[in-house]
Amino acid sequence: MDDRLSQEVCAILKKELRKCHISYRHLAAELEISEVSIKRLLNNTQPLSMQRLISITRLINFPLSKLLEEAETNIYTVPIFTKEQDQAFFDHPPLFSFWTELTEHQTVNEIVAKHGLNEASAHRYLRQLETLNLIELKINNGCKLLVPTHTSFEKGSKFPIFFTKQVLNGLQERVIDLPAEDNQACLITLKAELTHEEFVEITHKLDDWMFNKLRESQDLRAREGLTVEPYTFGFMCAKGAFHGKLPAIPNLTDD
Repeated sequence: MDDRLSQEVCAILKKELRKCHISYRHLAAELEISEVSIKRLLNNTQPLSMQRLISITRLINFPLSKLLEEAETNIYTVPIFTKEQDQAFFDHPPLFSFWTELTEHQTVNEIVAKHGLNEASAHRYLRQLETLNLIELKINNGCKLLVPTHTSFEKGSKFPIFFTKQVLNGLQERVIDLPAEDNQACLITLKAELTHEEFVEITHKLDDWMFNKLRESQDLRAREGLTVEPYTFGFMCAKGAFHGKLPAIPNLTDD
């Protein structure tokens, strides 16, 4: 089973076990293995055989087909920051910067050295991220990310306002007056007569494409050996005509 799928299967199993009020001790007795082994299996540190997987799904009355379907759906669903997380980033933007650098696989010590942080400040950032269920703190300033690196903000969230204008303004300056030979940027505009349903369909397709591409870019193992650089996309669209008036058509005179 794919590692990401295995992790999601284990997460769902743990959730369903809690719903059924089945403890690890009870499960260990049912499977006739140790409680330590149960923890290893459900934390995905030890392979979970199909036979044991079927036994667990029967115990919790959760069909295997439904389990695998839900796990696959969860893998391909773009995760969203919670309202609490969004509010925390909005109230303290540097917290998002700290989180972002962790998702870029920088160690805490590297972030501390880069920004000249003292021990107390670094600890406060880490504790806030842990309280928000974004990381799990380990010994010696180690930490484990609890949400995927491609987690996004829900429409209407507060924090994106902090940087959206800056990003779009910078992107606009970059793409205006592009020379023909510049193949590192693009500017595409379109005015089309659409129904509201067609417009919604297009925005959904753009969302799907963008988040799928984002998710693919985070798969480090599949992209190992590739030369990558950051690219920024900013699709803008709205109901209305924003092209301005066409130039006037003057009378022609004989020269």
